[in-house]
Amino acid sequence: MPDPTHFSCPGRLEQVQHLTAHLKRCCTDRHVPDAALVDLELALVEAANNIVLHGYAGRSDGVIHLQVRLEDGMVALELSDDGAPMQEGLLLACRPFSLEGESGRGIGIIQSCIDRIDYHIQDGVNHLALVKFFSP
Repeated sequence: MPDPTHFSCPGRLEQVQHLTAHLKRCCTDRHVPDAALVDLELALVEAANNIVLHGYAGRSDGVIHLQVRLEDGMVALELSDDGAPMQEGLLLACRPFSLEGESGRGIGIIQSCIDRIDYHIQDGVNHLALVKFFSP
């Protein structure tokens, strides 16, 4: 039986909406506050868009995997892909969020929406963990 908290979709921009739909399905009836869900959706869209635009740039065969874990007062998302890895230190070196410029805001937006971010590569697969805490 498939894991109901796991979802995969092609690594294309028009498919990102299916990741957010899966997140909403997982959070239904789990008492996740609307404000926390909005933050999670925004962070998920930005992260998935970055995977498509940067990790899978020039590729049409990419797949994005999403794992959703819910506990009392916490939602954890893990995105994984086999695209190009994130530049080392990018999460730490991210400048404060700004509306200036045409691009480069995605990580700042993610950081402003999420309480904990972790990125690592294991066996050639990128793993980005996004955690949001809330009062149950």
